[in-house]
Amino acid sequence: MKTGICSITFRSLSIEELVALVAMAGLDAVEWGGDVHVPPGDIEVARRARQATLDAGLEVSSYGSYYSPLDADVAPEAFEPVLESALALGTDTIRIWAGKYGSENVPDGSYRSRLVDETRRVAALAEKQGVKLAFEFHTNTLMDTNESALQLLEEINQPNVYSYWQPPYWRKDMDYRFQGIELLGDRLSNLHVFQWDFDGSGDKGWVESVTRLPLSDGAKEWRRYLSAVPDDNCYALLEFIRNDDVEQFLQDAAELNRWVKK
Repeated sequence: MKTGICSITFRSLSIEELVALVAMAGLDAVEWGGDVHVPPGDIEVARRARQATLDAGLEVSSYGSYYSPLDADVAPEAFEPVLESALALGTDTIRIWAGKYGSENVPDGSYRSRLVDETRRVAALAEKQGVKLAFEFHTNTLMDTNESALQLLEEINQPNVYSYWQPPYWRKDMDYRFQGIELLGDRLSNLHVFQWDFDGSGDKGWVESVTRLPLSDGAKEWRRYLSAVPDDNCYALLEFIRNDDVEQFLQDAAELNRWVKK
């Protein structure tokens, strides 16, 4: 397993500043986000990010896109610019999103089948270029539970469609979290690594419900998570650092490297 960072962790840094920081931290790779650093379709910027990454002795783990096969109006989104940017970055993995609705909140009975069909279509385009797609494991998408995530992958049934994994912070049950990794098995791509305390009680918003913690606070559970990952080629990617603090990031990176590169 290799280590890295999601570039969204430090959106305010330039491409060059970010790769210098990641190299200083002793990580292996960068997942370039499609919201700020590498917008879809901007090929010149994607090539610049790739070259800066390679020049720093790092790898491009993936393209962290915000593409979803269906948008909030249940219409297909444009995939070609996303694929072009991933190819310019030189990565074989695009993170995508499984729609805009949770598995218990879909707008109609055909929603899931339409998302499956559109994912198959774009997966075929990606496969021709040697690229795999990997869904974000996240609330308010069809990847919001272990069961729905596994069902969606089975329904799509394409060899180049995978899933990311992150601790489902909306579920406190550690066994349930661990089972998600086991259920995904060889369909698991990369991991997003962070340590949160989440209080979903009351009427607090999402931001107010999250307390970011040092990664070391989750050492016991993260060691358990990582032990279940079947593929040594996947990337464990840091994000959501406490207070967006550089020193905290360096400490978290050192901690992650201790767990992975023992």
